[in-house]
Amino acid sequence: MAGRPKPTARQAFEDNVDDARTLVALARALRNRRLRRMRRELREKVGTALSVRRRDWPQLECLESEDLFVVFKPGARLTREDLDAVRLRSLLRQAVVAGCTAIETFAADRVMERMGDILRQEDKPLRLLDLPMTVGDWLTIEEQYERRKWGLRQIIELEVRRMASPAPAQIGILFSLVGEHDLWKRVNQRRGISRSRSEGRLEEIYERRNTIAHMGDRDGRGRASITIEEVEHLLDDVHAIVDALDKETVA
Repeated sequence: MAGRPKPTARQAFEDNVDDARTLVALARALRNRRLRRMRRELREKVGTALSVRRRDWPQLECLESEDLFVVFKPGARLTREDLDAVRLRSLLRQAVVAGCTAIETFAADRVMERMGDILRQEDKPLRLLDLPMTVGDWLTIEEQYERRKWGLRQIIELEVRRMASPAPAQIGILFSLVGEHDLWKRVNQRRGISRSRSEGRLEEIYERRNTIAHMGDRDGRGRASITIEEVEHLLDDVHAIVDALDKETVA
């Protein structure tokens, strides 16, 4: 039976962004609007419905949002306090990281989708020709590949994945490997926005991701604020930028 086909760069991006949006949706769904603890009568009803021993009913607790009614059973590893608004922000921070990973992966995947045609061209981009290759790389190709171009492609892909980054300048460098020039100018034109807007916004997103990933999102003595609405807007911008990149770089 044939295996599943490899997803395209755009398909993989959509999957990765969906993961980020799921984290945001989970943070929204778990926002507790219940101020008081579970009432005694409700504990009795829930305890009976869940077949909880009567003596354990006082340990029952709940969380209620617009979407969910969550019951914490006796001995639960999580408590309602573990899912307070402050701690749920960790989901939002990880959504920012996932959104940046989606951009980075898309750029590397799209470059590799284009690489086969580029390697068959007589005139190859100078940036591609400047990629380094060690003696070890050359020996690997000689010893392990009958079709040397397949070996070369593998070496190139390793370098492409190493170079990949959500930073707009690095994305431009990455796409220059397959002969794309003035990429951000074209992206802004396609989006109908002023010059440098896309890369400026992406630089902001990239810097926030770095603050989260490398500094725990620290801002002074505490953590920087982050909201559901802020992250939803960020992911919308990520999607719009990659949509334009996709259309400008498709083979």
